[in-house]
Amino acid sequence: MSPVPLVLLHHSGGSAQVFQPLVSALPQRIAAHVLELPGRGRRWRENSVASAHKAAEDLAAQIAAARITGRFAIFGHSMGAYLGLLLASHLEATSGGAYCDTLFASAAAGPFGASPLFPDDPVEAGEQEILDAAARFGGVAPQILAHEQLRERSVELLRADFAVCDDFVRRHRNTVTESRIVVCHGTDDFFTGEQLDRWRLSTTAGSEIVSFPGGHFFITDHAADVAATVSATLGNDPALPVRRRGVAQL
Repeated sequence: MSPVPLVLLHHSGGSAQVFQPLVSALPQRIAAHVLELPGRGRRWRENSVASAHKAAEDLAAQIAAARITGRFAIFGHSMGAYLGLLLASHLEATSGGAYCDTLFASAAAGPFGASPLFPDDPVEAGEQEILDAAARFGGVAPQILAHEQLRERSVELLRADFAVCDDFVRRHRNTVTESRIVVCHGTDDFFTGEQLDRWRLSTTAGSEIVSFPGGHFFITDHAADVAATVSATLGNDPALPVRRRGVAQL
């Protein structure tokens, strides 16, 4: 049996590195493809993008370059959850060779009814405004804040990514996919049950909510549990635990 492709999309200000514990915990029958937007990691020399549409186009091009065809799954964390929804819908509209069957929407409120992080364009936001917004999602590491060049670089990247998120909420929050959606969240994160339940409005295939201990970055602190849930969902393996808080069907 061929491995199941799983595309992983990072959070605002993040890179492929955040998924290292999760990828290491996945079984061999799942083939992880960790994608990065421009401006970070292996693509740090490239100019970052500041619109959801351009970000989704970039990700679609990476999927084509990776020669992913047929059905696959997406695991999108925070910003990556919104881009995963947009990417899945984009691939459905283009009728290409790749089709997302399952979207794991991690650490994000359902987009229907969501509000932008900033009242105006984040591109115009000052450094402290960006850092205050980042603090809601775990903040920036102290060692980065203490280094002037690293702090400036981090703020620049966060500003662009927040612009992507706000652009998605303003222009694409009504996006609907044919993929089933598995909403993953940490019990100590700040999202309410109502916010998480709104993901059911973004799919025609049904949704469910899976809870994990931890906060916004439960995917690193509890990588083995997350990997078990992903494996069970994609393989329907009854031996692997799946902790569901409830299932909501459209």
